[in-house]
Amino acid sequence: MEHKVARYEFLKNWGRLEGIFRKFRIMRLDDLKFFKRVAELGSLSAAGREFGLSPSAASSRLTTLEKDLGTQLLARTTRRTSLTEAGKVFLRHAASAISELQTAREIIDAAEETPRGILRITSNVFFGRKHILPHLAEFRRLYPDLRIEIDMSDRIIDLMEEGYDVGVRGGPMPDSSLLMRKIGENPRVLCASPEYLSRKGAPRTPEDLRNHDCIGYDPMPVWYFNGPEGEIAWQIEDPMVSGDNGDFAYDAALYGLGLTVKSLAHIWEDLRDGRLVAVMEDYPIARTGNIYAVYPSAKFVPPKISVFIDFLISKVGRPAYWEMDYRSAAAARKTAVGQ
Repeated sequence: MEHKVARYEFLKNWGRLEGIFRKFRIMRLDDLKFFKRVAELGSLSAAGREFGLSPSAASSRLTTLEKDLGTQLLARTTRRTSLTEAGKVFLRHAASAISELQTAREIIDAAEETPRGILRITSNVFFGRKHILPHLAEFRRLYPDLRIEIDMSDRIIDLMEEGYDVGVRGGPMPDSSLLMRKIGENPRVLCASPEYLSRKGAPRTPEDLRNHDCIGYDPMPVWYFNGPEGEIAWQIEDPMVSGDNGDFAYDAALYGLGLTVKSLAHIWEDLRDGRLVAVMEDYPIARTGNIYAVYPSAKFVPPKISVFIDFLISKVGRPAYWEMDYRSAAAARKTAVGQ
């Protein structure tokens, strides 16, 4: 019964409230802020003093607002000031509008602002060396007021705690509060040097790996392949050589020490130029990821962050240049074999 009465009262007042919302669109931001402050302080004169208004000017400002809306917002006596029902409705929407308008103003100001200051970037080692550093000179020419600090490390960094603006990683960051933009896809391949393959031959299936030297990489103790009947997990046991660094596994493969799993973004040039060879391509690596730019969540993104990410995406391309090079080289090899 109470619910029906409340709904009846709401519908009865809807015409008046709808009129308020229509007029609300033309309110000045300062009027909204003034009314909100009156409601917070419970005093028209106190709010007036904060806004530099005399008691009569404060009263006149509120009266004008109420006249524009066509309804009374405050019930005033000599002792207290309280919100009417219409005032309570208006306050809720005024507070939301103030927040949205302030955010819009900040976004517009930021968009017009020339990126400047210090841009702190963190990236894993291989991506920083191969895909960020080669383009930084051009980026600096575009944005000379920006100073760059870049940390290249394979450890996962807490951007917020350590004060970084943007992180570039081969996969989503564990902190779900961060915002993410995809830079490019990053498939992985099983590979080895031509010298190793001339000695040991090329494996064709995961079972063949029993007769091969697999390079151990501590963060990746299991290799996953997509087989004809689903995913296949291969546990690397008793590797001939192992380490805890991605560049170690890469160098070990180049020196002919065995097979390793590496991302295309890391080794596409080596595959293209023949220093490494992809094997077992009928069993592609499963659970591959993408390259992401991640940055702290905020109502608006500072220009220095957005221009850097936009620039990096433009340099990587769609699809990423490492994929294009790999596909072109693979197509050329098939054509050569066919001839």
